[in-house]
Amino acid sequence: MAEKRQHRRFKKRYTVRFGTTDLSKSGLTGDISKGGAFILTRDLVPLDTRVHLQVQLDPKNFVLFEGIVQRHRKVPAELRQMDPGGFGVRFLYPGEVVADIVNKDTTTFEVHFSTVEQLKTAYERELRMGGTFILTEKPLRIQDKVIVSFCLDFANETVEQESSVVHITLPQGNTRAGVSVMFTDKKALEEQLKPYLPAPAK
Repeated sequence: MAEKRQHRRFKKRYTVRFGTTDLSKSGLTGDISKGGAFILTRDLVPLDTRVHLQVQLDPKNFVLFEGIVQRHRKVPAELRQMDPGGFGVRFLYPGEVVADIVNKDTTTFEVHFSTVEQLKTAYERELRMGGTFILTEKPLRIQDKVIVSFCLDFANETVEQESSVVHITLPQGNTRAGVSVMFTDKKALEEQLKPYLPAPAK
């Protein structure tokens, strides 16, 4: 399924300082939206890496973000004077950042929904049954506790549910590795997701 952008992007140039442990690298925003930005820079951060960003709005004001690098644009060396390339980053929601703090010793999985239709399909197929399957190669054991973070990208919201591993699928042939988890509080999850699901047809 092709990725659909949920937020309007603005072609704004702001100075950005960034890094994984400090703000020692620099670049410019190629575009920016409520959900993320493209950073023009020769200093590429690895994909799926957490990054700190400071966006300088004017000489006196700046905004700090936490983000995840989601794509690269590499440019041949001979063209970098005109286009340095760069990386696309998704801004983390406040709830995701707090979850990292309070659940730092617990494995957390993110499940993203870019549209209401995707959430509705997943809810009807498995979430309403009290669990879900997550693709992962992370070594886990039956009954391990994990946090499942449902990122409702279309609404800029995150819903979290503590869960327990109930089944482990090993890679074999065309079958990918993953775990089946059962939610600790199915009713609570239903109540949290209900406002974002289409109303039942009458």
